[in-house]
Amino acid sequence: MLRTEGELYDGMSKGQVDPSKWNVLSFPMGNGDVWTWAEPQATIEPRMGGLALTVDPFTRKHDTVHMFDDPKQLYASTRAFPVSPTGVTVFEVEMGAETYRSNTDDIRDAFAGFINMDFSTGMIFDFVTTGTKIGVIYERLLIPGLTDEKTAFTYLVENPFSGVRTEPGKLQHFAVRIDASRKTTEWLAEGKPFFKANGIPVAPKEILMGWGLFTLKPVDPRKGSTSIHGQGATGTWRNFKATTTGP
Repeated sequence: MLRTEGELYDGMSKGQVDPSKWNVLSFPMGNGDVWTWAEPQATIEPRMGGLALTVDPFTRKHDTVHMFDDPKQLYASTRAFPVSPTGVTVFEVEMGAETYRSNTDDIRDAFAGFINMDFSTGMIFDFVTTGTKIGVIYERLLIPGLTDEKTAFTYLVENPFSGVRTEPGKLQHFAVRIDASRKTTEWLAEGKPFFKANGIPVAPKEILMGWGLFTLKPVDPRKGSTSIHGQGATGTWRNFKATTTGP
């Protein structure tokens, strides 16, 4: 099994969000306004040596832009982690989830996420779990002035042959390994290879780690957001790590 020993960024053991480590993330909307990924009734509590976030039910939505509609509550690290141009940069966490009144056959309906994002390139490398299914999101965001409809993409990948199973509330180890020089990214679940992307379109320069609760439903051109129908979720995280190996 492939494992790494990263430098601990936040063990999440304090029982509350450490404001020196994490901020609720906001993003400019392009019209002078800012979109904040925050739910008004979100709750935080200590759980299993880490921190649990519950939103039940989801209420936050956006009717035209899916990158605003998807995250319901999203925290980002207060520092960016440089991606080595020559070595391998690894981001890790232990994460678990459970969902309420969601479609358990569809990851997109409600999930907890371990987020690794570089807004300077639009590249996103995520692990997601519902507590019954695990997946990877490999994405380049549609950001005006940076990407367009041809260069932006979103892939949600499941791997039924990974040998990794999950259950509601179970904490499991997830790692994302970025090799910028080779333009490859590997996702490892419980130390086992889960997915690999070769030839990523642009190597990320620095990563914000993040965590939160999400949906991933397309915005309907006529109806607007289709992401909420009374469902909710809890995610639990502990031991965020980042490290660089090699030259």
